[in-house]
Amino acid sequence: QQKAAKVVAFLSNPALVKQLRSDKSYNLALLRDEHGVGAEDVESLFAYAKFQFECGNYSAAAEFLYHYRSLCTNAEKGAAALWGKFASDILRQDWDAAVEDMTRLKDAVENRAYPNPLARTRARTWLMHWSLFVFFNHENGRNAIIDLFFQERYMQGVQAEAPHLLRYLAAAVITNKHRRPILKALVLLLNNETYADPITEFLVQLFVECDFDGARERRQEFGRVRTDDCVLVGCQEELAEHERLVLF
Repeated sequence: QQKAAKVVAFLSNPALVKQLRSDKSYNLALLRDEHGVGAEDVESLFAYAKFQFECGNYSAAAEFLYHYRSLCTNAEKGAAALWGKFASDILRQDWDAAVEDMTRLKDAVENRAYPNPLARTRARTWLMHWSLFVFFNHENGRNAIIDLFFQERYMQGVQAEAPHLLRYLAAAVITNKHRRPILKALVLLLNNETYADPITEFLVQLFVECDFDGARERRQEFGRVRTDDCVLVGCQEELAEHERLVLF
């Protein structure tokens, strides 16, 4: 807190913050020459933001990380700050801000240089996992998960690294009546996968095997998944209603 005192004092003054521009070199020169804030003070802001995050003060963490990204010139630390802000916005349930962070992270993942294709695939997989909370809480989230997961490069990541994510894609398609036509493509995909859980098996038994008794059994297990899954629990009533309509 003491190390970050200078830069925090600057950021606490809205009139001074308005002087900052998109040019990081200009910002650093302004802080150094007019306010006595050096590069080491800026770096202390990152550590202080992480400390606030670990204390559960997510609003302060998000604000400090936002400003840190406008000042830092280290690409790695800037990327870490963006992930941290994304986590902060999720934890304080600011879904509009989280969507903006998710878009920035997607661009960062696609434009960053990686040592090998597997590292890029794993970065995409991390983004998909973190984004689940956004997809099932933001008003347009069900469309967003369908659009993202059905992109070939992201679907390759799901199939190679995290087939369990198919559960959430299936749940999004079931609860999104406007995207129901994509159900056929999803069922074909699920039928060729070795991964299975009550939600994906429900669709395969219903649309591939035409086993209505089996589908009803899976639907009963489906109820346990809805209440136990930390991502789906927020939409469990909606999911129950739509699975009933799909079965009908």
